[in-house]
Amino acid sequence: MSLKPVVILAETLPVGLKANFAAVLAMTLGRRLPELVGPDTPTGDGVPLPGITTVALPILGAPPAELPRLFMDAEGLPLRLVYMRSAFEARSYEDYTLRIASSPLPEHEPQALLLAGPRKAVDRLCGRLALVR
Repeated sequence: MSLKPVVILAETLPVGLKANFAAVLAMTLGRRLPELVGPDTPTGDGVPLPGITTVALPILGAPPAELPRLFMDAEGLPLRLVYMRSAFEARSYEDYTLRIASSPLPEHEPQALLLAGPRKAVDRLCGRLALVR
């Protein structure tokens, strides 16, 4: 299967939070699917550089109100990650887990998503969304 990952950010977020949330989701993608990270590569003078992603990772924008639906519609994909408002508000990972566990999913506010799956399935879900500028 050819895997296509995409990050979808609430388009109303300030640019600094967009960058942060995309980085957090990309880091989680690398942990969940380490085979997407290529091997270390030495420079011409022998300095080893750590491997980077072997797949493109488009960063898209969407109206915040669409994120919950996109997350639910992606239920059948091999990977769907979500960055909730609770993560941004939490002061520690323990605080985050307590906030997430205290409310059912519909009461949380997604700020960003990472979806990954077959190209056609991902394109069906978010092919109309524009790249973040």
